[in-house]
Amino acid sequence: MKRNISSAVLLAACLVTSVAATHSSPVVAKFGGECEGTPFHPAPTLARLIRRVKNRQRNQPCDSKFCDGAFAYDLNGDGRLEYFVRLTCGATGNCTWGIFSSHPARLLGVFDAMFFYIHRRAGSWNPLTTYTREGADEGIIATFRIRNGRYRQRSERTEKGYYGNYQPFLKRMGVPKCS
Repeated sequence: MKRNISSAVLLAACLVTSVAATHSSPVVAKFGGECEGTPFHPAPTLARLIRRVKNRQRNQPCDSKFCDGAFAYDLNGDGRLEYFVRLTCGATGNCTWGIFSSHPARLLGVFDAMFFYIHRRAGSWNPLTTYTREGADEGIIATFRIRNGRYRQRSERTEKGYYGNYQPFLKRMGVPKCS
């Protein structure tokens, strides 16, 4: 009897975890792609940190006008904005992004993506989903959550499109609109 109850509890936990992993909270903001972001003039300490992180990247640092902007969003509800800054970009539209806070100046995480989506806060920080284009009909979808003060990847999957729906994830989530 105990074995049956334990098995049922384990099965229920797996089902709940599986449903939670595939049905994330609603998207509250979308960024990336060809959008430039807003003009960004960080304080000197944050500017030095961003420059150091850019120089550590494996590819040439992003230093064109396209990379001067940032996307700002209050990820933890403290009334202060965090900043998504392009560190490097490739020819396919994918970029390596850094997430920075300014008070104090610190790096909160790094990820690769063409587009990224901020979900409704679940806990003290907003979770993120990223989309990295791997070709005309294929992309990598990753989720990130804050852990020990840094955004860390929690999951990753590849999604392939098909005739009539080449990028199903982007169709479901939508592409950010530049303002």
